[in-house]
Amino acid sequence: MARSARSFQREADELRASGWTYRRIASHWRQRYRINPRVAFRLAHGLTQADVARRWNEQWPDADAPKTAKQISYWEIWPGPAGRAPSLDTLNKLAFLYHCAAGDLLGGEDHSHLDAEALRAGTPEAPASRSTSERATGVPLPSGAVLTRVTERVVEDLEILTDTYRHLDYREGSGKVSADVGAHLYRMLEVSNRTTSTGTHRRLLRAAADAAQLAAWLAIDAQRYQQAHGYCRLTISLAEKADDRALHSYGLGVLSQIHLHNGDGRTALSLLGIARDVAGRGVPAAVNSWLGEATGEAYGLLDEPHRGMTALAGAERAFDGVSMDNTPAWLSFFNADCHAARLKGRCLTRLSRPTDATRSLYEALTLLPADFVRERSGTFIDLAIAYTQMNQIEQACHAATEADVLARRTGSERNRKRLRQLLVDLLPWSGLDCVQSLYRQVLIN
Repeated sequence: MARSARSFQREADELRASGWTYRRIASHWRQRYRINPRVAFRLAHGLTQADVARRWNEQWPDADAPKTAKQISYWEIWPGPAGRAPSLDTLNKLAFLYHCAAGDLLGGEDHSHLDAEALRAGTPEAPASRSTSERATGVPLPSGAVLTRVTERVVEDLEILTDTYRHLDYREGSGKVSADVGAHLYRMLEVSNRTTSTGTHRRLLRAAADAAQLAAWLAIDAQRYQQAHGYCRLTISLAEKADDRALHSYGLGVLSQIHLHNGDGRTALSLLGIARDVAGRGVPAAVNSWLGEATGEAYGLLDEPHRGMTALAGAERAFDGVSMDNTPAWLSFFNADCHAARLKGRCLTRLSRPTDATRSLYEALTLLPADFVRERSGTFIDLAIAYTQMNQIEQACHAATEADVLARRTGSERNRKRLRQLLVDLLPWSGLDCVQSLYRQVLIN
C-alpha cells in the first residue's frame, strides 16, 4: 500500500473531528484507495494488525489459542488465495472492535439502490437479525448511521436500553451482554454531536456515563480489570462534562471496587475519599450510603475494624433516606432492602464480624429476587466465608455449593475466583468429606 498506517490515522483523526462516522470513513477509503472493508475499518481506528489481535485477546481471552497479527492478516486478504474466510463469529467480534455491523466487513456489491421503496422512504432497510436487547424487549438497538438528530425521546430510548442490559446482566451474566453494552456505549458517543439542545446533550452524556459504568461492572465480573479501569475513567470524564457530581462520585466508587477486589484497601480508601469530596452535599442518599459501605470494606482489608464499623454505621444512617424517587437509575439496585442487607453482610465479613454478617446475609437471601442470579451467588459466597470464620465448616460448604451452581449459570469469573479463594481458607479442614466434595465440584466438574 502506498500510504503508511500513520498517514491514514492522521486523516481519520481529521475526519472524525469533522463528525464523520467510522462507517463513512471506511466507505470513503474503500472507493478512494481500493482497499477492502476489513482493512478500511481497522485503519479508520488507527490500529495495526497487532493492535487488533491484542484488543481481541483482552476482550475474549483464550490462553490455548490467542489471536495473532498473522490471523488478522489472513482475514484481511481474503478472498485472495492466501486468505482465510472469517466465520460469522469472527465477523461479529471484529464488528464490535470496529464499532460497525458485521455485514459492513464483507464488502461485495451493493444493489440496494434498485429497491424503489427504500428510495422513496429515504432510509435503509432494517437488518433482519435482532440483537439481545431486541429479543428481550422488542426495542431495536438504535443505529448511529441513521440518528441524524438526537432528541429527548431518542435519549430516553437509549436510557431504557441501558436499563434493559442491566437487568439481562442480573439474570444471565456479564458474558451475555458485555459486547452489546460496549457497542451501545460507543454508538452514543458517536452521535453525541447530534443533540438538538444543550439540555439534551447533557442528558446524553449522562446516559453514556451510565452505560460506561455498567460496562465497567461487566468487565470487573469477567476479571478484565484493565478494561474496567478504562470504562471507569470514561464514566468520570462524561459525568464531569455533564456536570453530574453524583455520577462522577459513583464512577470513582466503581474504580475503587477494582482495588477492593484485588485486596488493595489503601488505594480503594483513597479513591473513596475523593469520591466523597466530589459528592459534597445534595447528592442522592443512595450514593453516600453506597460509598460508606465500600469504605467499611476498605477498612476491613486494612484490619481497622473500628473505623470500618463506623463507616458502616454511617452508611446505614444514610440508607434511611433512600427511596425509589430519589435514587438515580444507575444506582437503582441500591434502593431496596435486599441489596442493603447483602452489602452490609459482605462488609461485616470483611470486618470479621461473622455472627452479625450471617443475619444480614440470610435476610438478603430471603429478600433477593430469584432472577438476581449473580447477586445470590455472591451472597452465598459471603455466607460461606462467615461460616468459615466461625469454624462451622459443613454450613460453609453447603453455602459454597449453592454459590457454585449459581456462578456457573451466569459464567461469573469473579464469583468463581472467590470460590477458589475460599477453598484455600478451607485447607485446614481438607480431610472432611464435605470439603473434599466441594473441592471436586469447584475445581474438577
